[in-house]
Amino acid sequence: NFNKMKQLLILLLVCTFTVQAQTWGNKEYWISYEYTPKKGEKAAFEKALATKTKKWNKTPETAIFTFEVVNGPNTGTYERWVVRKDRAWFDQDFSAEIAYWDKNVASFLADESGEQTWRRFKGSSYGWDDVNSSPNNYYQQDRVIVKQGMTNEFLRVHERFAKLMASLEYTGNHTVFRVENGGNTREFAVIYGFDQHGGDGSGTFAGLEAGENIEDAYNEMFGYDAWYKDWQANRSAIEIWGSLSQKTKFRPELSTQF
Repeated sequence: NFNKMKQLLILLLVCTFTVQAQTWGNKEYWISYEYTPKKGEKAAFEKALATKTKKWNKTPETAIFTFEVVNGPNTGTYERWVVRKDRAWFDQDFSAEIAYWDKNVASFLADESGEQTWRRFKGSSYGWDDVNSSPNNYYQQDRVIVKQGMTNEFLRVHERFAKLMASLEYTGNHTVFRVENGGNTREFAVIYGFDQHGGDGSGTFAGLEAGENIEDAYNEMFGYDAWYKDWQANRSAIEIWGSLSQKTKFRPELSTQF
Protein backbone atom coordinates (compact mmCIF):
# COMPACT_ATOMS: atom_id res chain seq x y z
CA ASN A 1 0.00 0.00 0.00
CA PHE A 2 2.85 2.35 0.87
CA ASN A 3 4.51 1.72 -2.50
CA LYS A 4 1.24 2.33 -4.33
CA MET A 5 0.72 5.59 -2.46
CA LYS A 6 4.29 6.62 -3.25
CA GLN A 7 3.81 5.85 -6.95
CA LEU A 8 0.54 7.78 -6.98
CA LEU A 9 2.18 10.79 -5.33
CA ILE A 10 5.04 10.77 -7.86
CA LEU A 11 2.52 10.52 -10.72
CA LEU A 12 0.55 13.48 -9.34
CA LEU A 13 3.72 15.56 -8.99
CA VAL A 14 4.79 14.72 -12.54
CA CYS A 15 1.35 15.58 -13.92
CA THR A 16 1.26 18.86 -11.98
CA PHE A 17 4.70 19.86 -13.23
CA THR A 18 3.77 18.93 -16.81
CA VAL A 19 0.56 20.98 -16.71
CA GLN A 20 2.39 23.96 -15.20
CA ALA A 21 5.18 23.70 -17.76
CA GLN A 22 2.66 23.61 -20.59
CA THR A 23 0.80 26.60 -19.15
CA TRP A 24 3.97 28.62 -18.64
CA GLY A 25 5.29 27.65 -22.04
CA ASN A 26 2.11 28.77 -23.78
CA LYS A 27 2.16 32.27 -22.31
CA GLU A 28 3.41 35.20 -24.35
CA TYR A 29 5.02 37.99 -22.37
CA TRP A 30 5.36 41.68 -23.27
CA ILE A 31 7.63 43.84 -21.14
CA SER A 32 7.07 47.58 -20.72
CA TYR A 33 9.04 50.51 -19.29
CA GLU A 34 7.92 54.12 -18.83
CA TYR A 35 10.27 57.12 -18.88
CA THR A 36 9.62 60.80 -18.30
CA PRO A 37 12.47 63.13 -19.34
CA LYS A 38 13.47 66.12 -17.26
CA LYS A 39 12.01 69.47 -18.26
CA GLY A 40 14.10 70.91 -21.07
CA GLU A 41 15.93 67.61 -21.65
CA LYS A 42 13.56 65.98 -24.15
CA ALA A 43 15.84 66.41 -27.18
CA ALA A 44 18.89 65.20 -25.26
CA PHE A 45 16.95 62.21 -23.93
CA GLU A 46 15.73 61.24 -27.40
CA LYS A 47 19.26 61.49 -28.82
CA ALA A 48 20.66 59.29 -26.06
CA LEU A 49 17.76 56.86 -26.45
CA ALA A 50 18.30 56.54 -30.21
CA THR A 51 22.03 55.90 -29.71
CA LYS A 52 21.38 53.28 -27.03
CA THR A 53 18.81 51.51 -29.24
CA LYS A 54 21.18 51.32 -32.22
CA LYS A 55 23.93 49.92 -30.00
CA TRP A 56 22.00 47.41 -27.90
CA ASN A 57 18.71 46.66 -29.68
CA LYS A 58 19.59 45.95 -33.30
CA THR A 59 18.37 42.36 -33.78
CA PRO A 60 14.91 40.72 -33.71
CA GLU A 61 15.90 39.02 -30.44
CA THR A 62 16.87 42.29 -28.73
CA ALA A 63 14.27 44.51 -30.43
CA ILE A 64 12.47 47.24 -28.51
CA PHE A 65 9.76 49.65 -29.63
CA THR A 66 9.21 53.20 -28.38
CA PHE A 67 5.92 55.09 -28.07
CA GLU A 68 5.18 58.58 -26.82
CA VAL A 69 2.05 59.32 -24.80
CA VAL A 70 0.25 62.15 -26.59
CA ASN A 71 -2.77 62.87 -24.40
CA GLY A 72 -3.92 62.74 -20.80
CA PRO A 73 -1.92 63.34 -17.60
CA ASN A 74 1.04 61.28 -18.85
CA THR A 75 1.57 63.36 -21.99
CA GLY A 76 5.28 63.46 -22.79
CA THR A 77 6.03 60.12 -21.13
CA TYR A 78 7.72 57.48 -23.29
CA GLU A 79 6.80 53.80 -23.27
CA ARG A 80 9.31 51.18 -24.39
CA TRP A 81 8.05 47.67 -25.19
CA VAL A 82 9.87 44.37 -25.61
CA VAL A 83 7.44 42.01 -27.33
CA ARG A 84 6.53 38.33 -27.71
CA LYS A 85 8.87 36.73 -25.18
CA ASP A 86 8.72 33.46 -23.24
CA ARG A 87 9.96 32.77 -19.70
CA ALA A 88 13.52 32.05 -20.87
CA TRP A 89 13.95 35.72 -21.83
CA PHE A 90 14.11 36.67 -18.15
CA ASP A 91 17.12 34.41 -17.51
CA GLN A 92 19.46 36.58 -19.59
CA ASP A 93 22.18 38.77 -18.11
CA PHE A 94 21.31 42.39 -18.91
CA SER A 95 23.85 43.94 -16.54
CA ALA A 96 26.08 45.44 -19.26
CA GLU A 97 23.10 47.01 -21.04
CA ILE A 98 21.75 48.38 -17.76
CA ALA A 99 25.16 49.84 -16.91
CA TYR A 100 25.25 51.59 -20.30
CA TRP A 101 21.73 52.97 -19.69
CA ASP A 102 22.66 54.25 -16.23
CA LYS A 103 25.74 56.00 -17.58
CA ASN A 104 24.40 57.45 -20.84
CA VAL A 105 20.60 57.84 -20.59
CA ALA A 106 19.37 57.85 -16.99
CA SER A 107 20.69 61.35 -16.21
CA PHE A 108 18.08 62.86 -18.56
CA LEU A 109 15.16 61.29 -16.67
CA ALA A 110 12.81 62.87 -14.15
CA ASP A 111 10.98 59.58 -13.52
CA GLU A 112 10.90 55.94 -14.64
CA SER A 113 8.54 53.08 -13.87
CA GLY A 114 10.82 50.09 -13.72
CA GLU A 115 10.02 46.88 -15.57
CA GLN A 116 6.44 45.64 -15.91
CA THR A 117 5.63 42.22 -17.35
CA TRP A 118 2.35 41.73 -19.19
CA ARG A 119 0.69 38.58 -20.49
CA ARG A 120 -1.16 38.81 -23.80
CA PHE A 121 -4.38 36.81 -23.88
CA LYS A 122 -4.20 35.18 -27.30
CA GLY A 123 -7.83 34.07 -27.23
CA SER A 124 -8.92 37.68 -26.72
CA SER A 125 -6.69 39.02 -29.49
CA TYR A 126 -7.29 39.65 -33.15
CA GLY A 127 -4.76 41.02 -35.64
CA TRP A 128 -1.79 40.61 -33.24
CA ASP A 129 -0.32 37.27 -34.32
CA ASP A 130 1.81 38.33 -37.28
CA VAL A 131 5.31 38.55 -35.81
CA ASN A 132 6.56 40.37 -38.92
CA SER A 133 3.96 43.15 -38.88
CA SER A 134 5.05 46.73 -38.27
CA PRO A 135 3.55 48.73 -35.39
CA ASN A 136 0.62 51.03 -36.09
CA ASN A 137 1.09 54.79 -35.95
CA TYR A 138 -1.11 55.08 -32.84
CA TYR A 139 -2.40 52.88 -30.01
CA GLN A 140 -5.35 53.46 -27.71
CA GLN A 141 -4.92 51.97 -24.24
CA ASP A 142 -7.78 51.52 -21.80
CA ARG A 143 -6.81 50.04 -18.43
CA VAL A 144 -9.10 48.73 -15.69
CA ILE A 145 -8.82 46.83 -12.41
CA VAL A 146 -10.82 43.58 -12.43
CA LYS A 147 -12.42 42.14 -9.29
CA GLN A 148 -10.75 39.15 -7.65
CA GLY A 149 -11.93 35.88 -9.22
CA MET A 150 -13.85 37.50 -12.11
CA THR A 151 -11.29 37.28 -14.91
CA ASN A 152 -13.46 34.93 -16.97
CA GLU A 153 -16.45 37.28 -16.78
CA PHE A 154 -14.27 40.16 -17.91
CA LEU A 155 -12.62 38.27 -20.76
CA ARG A 156 -15.64 36.48 -22.25
CA VAL A 157 -16.83 39.38 -24.37
CA HIS A 158 -13.30 40.08 -25.62
CA GLU A 159 -12.78 36.43 -26.58
CA ARG A 160 -16.07 36.35 -28.44
CA PHE A 161 -15.43 39.72 -30.03
CA ALA A 162 -12.11 38.42 -31.39
CA LYS A 163 -13.95 35.48 -32.97
CA LEU A 164 -16.51 37.85 -34.46
CA MET A 165 -13.74 40.03 -35.89
CA ALA A 166 -12.20 37.00 -37.59
CA SER A 167 -15.57 35.90 -38.96
CA LEU A 168 -16.39 39.37 -40.31
CA GLU A 169 -12.88 40.02 -41.69
CA TYR A 170 -12.22 43.03 -39.48
CA THR A 171 -9.46 45.23 -40.91
CA GLY A 172 -8.28 46.56 -37.53
CA ASN A 173 -6.95 44.84 -34.41
CA HIS A 174 -7.74 44.30 -30.74
CA THR A 175 -5.99 42.68 -27.77
CA VAL A 176 -6.07 42.29 -24.00
CA PHE A 177 -3.08 42.27 -21.63
CA ARG A 178 -2.81 41.63 -17.89
CA VAL A 179 0.01 42.60 -15.54
CA GLU A 180 1.91 39.46 -14.50
CA ASN A 181 4.67 41.14 -12.51
CA GLY A 182 5.77 44.62 -11.50
CA GLY A 183 2.32 45.99 -10.71
CA ASN A 184 -1.26 45.17 -9.74
CA THR A 185 -1.90 41.68 -11.18
CA ARG A 186 -5.60 42.51 -11.52
CA GLU A 187 -4.83 45.35 -13.95
CA PHE A 188 -5.87 44.70 -17.54
CA ALA A 189 -5.15 46.76 -20.65
CA VAL A 190 -7.44 46.67 -23.69
CA ILE A 191 -5.47 47.99 -26.64
CA TYR A 192 -6.02 48.59 -30.34
CA GLY A 193 -3.80 50.19 -32.95
CA PHE A 194 -4.67 52.42 -35.88
CA ASP A 195 -2.89 54.44 -38.54
CA GLN A 196 -5.14 57.47 -38.95
CA HIS A 197 -7.89 59.31 -37.12
CA GLY A 198 -11.35 59.25 -38.63
CA GLY A 199 -12.65 57.42 -41.66
CA ASP A 200 -11.75 53.75 -41.70
CA GLY A 201 -8.49 54.28 -39.83
CA SER A 202 -9.47 52.10 -36.86
CA GLY A 203 -10.79 49.25 -39.00
CA THR A 204 -14.02 48.12 -40.65
CA PHE A 205 -16.02 44.89 -40.63
CA ALA A 206 -15.74 43.88 -44.28
CA GLY A 207 -18.05 40.89 -43.84
CA LEU A 208 -20.92 42.75 -42.20
CA GLU A 209 -24.08 42.43 -44.26
CA ALA A 210 -25.93 45.50 -45.45
CA GLY A 211 -28.28 46.78 -42.75
CA GLU A 212 -26.72 44.56 -40.06
CA ASN A 213 -24.95 46.07 -37.06
CA ILE A 214 -22.28 44.58 -34.79
CA GLU A 215 -24.73 43.77 -32.01
CA ASP A 216 -26.94 41.79 -34.41
CA ALA A 217 -23.95 39.87 -35.76
CA TYR A 218 -22.73 39.11 -32.22
CA ASN A 219 -26.14 37.78 -31.12
CA GLU A 220 -26.43 35.70 -34.28
CA MET A 221 -23.07 34.05 -33.53
CA PHE A 222 -23.39 33.60 -29.76
CA GLY A 223 -27.10 33.45 -29.04
CA TYR A 224 -30.10 35.61 -28.25
CA ASP A 225 -29.23 38.71 -26.18
CA ALA A 226 -25.58 37.56 -25.82
CA TRP A 227 -24.28 41.07 -26.56
CA TYR A 228 -26.16 42.62 -23.63
CA LYS A 229 -25.45 39.74 -21.21
CA ASP A 230 -21.74 39.54 -22.01
CA TRP A 231 -21.16 43.28 -21.73
CA GLN A 232 -23.12 43.35 -18.47
CA ALA A 233 -20.92 40.57 -17.10
CA ASN A 234 -17.83 42.45 -18.29
CA ARG A 235 -18.87 45.67 -16.58
CA SER A 236 -19.85 43.86 -13.37
CA ALA A 237 -16.37 42.30 -13.24
CA ILE A 238 -14.61 45.67 -13.22
CA GLU A 239 -13.68 47.09 -9.83
CA ILE A 240 -12.09 50.33 -11.03
CA TRP A 241 -13.03 51.88 -14.35
CA GLY A 242 -10.67 54.04 -16.36
CA SER A 243 -7.60 53.70 -14.14
CA LEU A 244 -5.83 54.87 -17.28
CA SER A 245 -7.04 55.76 -20.77
CA GLN A 246 -4.50 57.25 -23.14
CA LYS A 247 -3.19 57.33 -26.69
CA THR A 248 0.38 56.66 -27.70
CA LYS A 249 2.25 57.48 -30.91
CA PHE A 250 4.84 55.12 -32.38
CA ARG A 251 8.32 56.64 -32.61
CA PRO A 252 10.17 54.51 -35.21
CA GLU A 253 13.37 56.60 -35.02
CA LEU A 254 13.67 55.61 -31.33
CA SER A 255 12.93 51.95 -32.01
CA THR A 256 14.74 48.95 -33.45
CA GLN A 257 15.18 49.30 -37.20
CA PHE A 258 14.91 46.20 -39.41
